[in-house]
Formats: sequence, C-alpha cells, structure tokens
Amino acid sequence: MEPNPKAKPKSPMRTNVRSAGGDRFPSNEELLHELRLHGAKPPPPREIPAVSRRTRDYLLLAGLGSAVIAGVAFRVLGDSEVTVVLKLVFTGGALWCGLLWFIFYGVMSRY
Repeated sequence: MEPNPKAKPKSPMRTNVRSAGGDRFPSNEELLHELRLHGAKPPPPREIPAVSRRTRDYLLLAGLGSAVIAGVAFRVLGDSEVTVVLKLVFTGGALWCGLLWFIFYGVMSRY
C-alpha cells in the first residue's frame, strides 16, 4: 500500500503513548499537546500572589487583635501609669500573636 501524501502526519505524542504501553493514561502535557493540535488555546499564565492567603489572614487578625487589646487596655486602665499600660499592651499583643501563629502555622498546616 502506498502512503497518502495528503494525509496528516501522526502526532509524535500519539506514537510515544503507544510505544510506552497501551494501558497507561496520558500525562497532562500529552493531553494539552493534543488539544493544541486541534486549535485549543493554552491557558493564561497564573499569577502567583506575593503573600499567601494564610499569611494575609494572620497579619489581618494579629493587627486587628493587637489594636483591640491596646484600645481596651488604655480604656480600662486610663488612670494608671502609661508604662504599666504599655507593658500590658505589649504582653497581651505578643500572647495574641503567638496564639494566632500557633493556630495558623502549627495546627492548620497539618490540614
């Protein structure tokens, strides 16, 4: 039988799939290559955020919580010495941030 000159040449990916074994599934790269041969456009590049969602949520909660702790401490202990209130604010803020860090990065990283 003579080869048809008008026929499209077979895809190199198809021959690789067949030669590697008929029982395996094609990889994602092979499937995307096949789709591009039929006119499918490649997906747009994905933007990688500068800060992860977990870090953004941690910083938001830590900042808001520390501000609330400072506001409550100055409101409740307004008649006390400023240095005592500042020590209490820094201690409360450090404990709050440490607890949040443990929850966000210690506990939630297991899931």
